[in-house]
Amino acid sequence: MMDYFKYRFSNYIQFNLNEKDFTTILGNNNDLIIFTLLNGHKKCNIFVGDLELNNKNKYEISKRMSIVSHRYLDIFVSETVMDEIAFGLESLAISKDDIINLITSESRLFKIDDLLERDPYSLGSSDKAKMKILSSLIIKPKILVLDNVICELDYKDKLLVFDILNEYTKNGGIVINFTNDIEDALFGKEIKIINDKKIICEGKTMSVLNEEQLLKRLGIGLPFMIELNKYLMDYGIINKYYLTKEKLVGAIWK
Repeated sequence: MMDYFKYRFSNYIQFNLNEKDFTTILGNNNDLIIFTLLNGHKKCNIFVGDLELNNKNKYEISKRMSIVSHRYLDIFVSETVMDEIAFGLESLAISKDDIINLITSESRLFKIDDLLERDPYSLGSSDKAKMKILSSLIIKPKILVLDNVICELDYKDKLLVFDILNEYTKNGGIVINFTNDIEDALFGKEIKIINDKKIICEGKTMSVLNEEQLLKRLGIGLPFMIELNKYLMDYGIINKYYLTKEKLVGAIWK
């Protein structure tokens, strides 16, 4: 199977992703990579499917790869949440009735269906983040890039969104989650740590999180839930990892 997404920054940062991948990227080069995904770079080659990111292909690639950045969480183009979500659909030759039905259905999934008539500026940060993610997913991109957005979600919304994103990847989508918060790495399938234009460590999520000494050298602590799991394992209370509060409490009280 050929890789769908290819990223090459000169001879430094190089990685490929394929459908169903859910990758968390940590390290001090996240802003650089996001900048090149948004704007391109003369030293950078980025392929999305059979198209290379350049001025000629930029619009077509924007339909295949959608980027949600914390930098734009408070920037809106419409007066209501409904119209904000509809904005990206209006260029896709979908009838008005179908747009309304689609938004109604998807907003219910994200639990913001009661906010559709609200001014988007009036929403809290967690609801703004859900609305932005929904607005990107609703146009059905192949790749969803998240730039420090998950950390804006409260705990319940984070679990909800990760369930939605896991379903999206099961159906062939690709999630690239750039974050500065190790806590947000728990729910992806793999982690890449990129520092000083080098991939320092990569692999399955729990495999990377078990590289405790390496993480400490990089100034990255373990997620609280992993530290708590390790503590409980040391005392023989549990014998495997439980990554949510609910599952951990259920295991302890069996």
